[in-house]
Amino acid sequence: MPGMMVEFNNEQELWSKFKSGDKPAFTQIYRSFVAPLLQYGIRYCEDREKLKDIIHDLFIDLWNSRTTVAETDNIRLYLFKSLKYKLIRANYNYKNTAGKLHQYLQTLQDAGTELTAEDKLIDAEMSGSRADLLQKAISKLSRRQQEIIMLRFYMGFSNADIADLMQMKYQSVSNLLYSSLSRIKDTLQSTGFAARLLETFHLFI
Repeated sequence: MPGMMVEFNNEQELWSKFKSGDKPAFTQIYRSFVAPLLQYGIRYCEDREKLKDIIHDLFIDLWNSRTTVAETDNIRLYLFKSLKYKLIRANYNYKNTAGKLHQYLQTLQDAGTELTAEDKLIDAEMSGSRADLLQKAISKLSRRQQEIIMLRFYMGFSNADIADLMQMKYQSVSNLLYSSLSRIKDTLQSTGFAARLLETFHLFI
């Protein structure tokens, strides 16, 4: 059947097939990860058309260098790192994410993407005035704090993956995540929303 997705046992097998020149495997990688790459990249480059061009170039480079790229069992992390390096080399810097986090979940739903358990719990906490309060709290964080909140809770990366992506030590990631959540809690403590929010977040720490 045209367009059918081929089943692979794991990402390492999928990546190995791609490296051997298997075009269906490469197509599956593209279809599986292009949307998350767009959602991550928009925080660096708000010009969607330019961002699409950069991601397109990333996949062209990936195919052309398929025989020499490193092995991986975490394709998403590999692609996120590759995109981040491309964006930084193009002089794009990470931007304030406040106001975009709820939009990220809504975009996934509009595209027919099934939300993860983390997505559903967080989305349930982000409606109406609560969303405004959270966005204001996040806007008070540093750019690195905002990035770590987005990567951990909205992209679903583990602390180890974040350490690799942000080029930090594992303990530094844990410390930064804790300080970010603590600052959000301090900002929201007078609203009665903080305790419920932190309970939701701490399920995934």
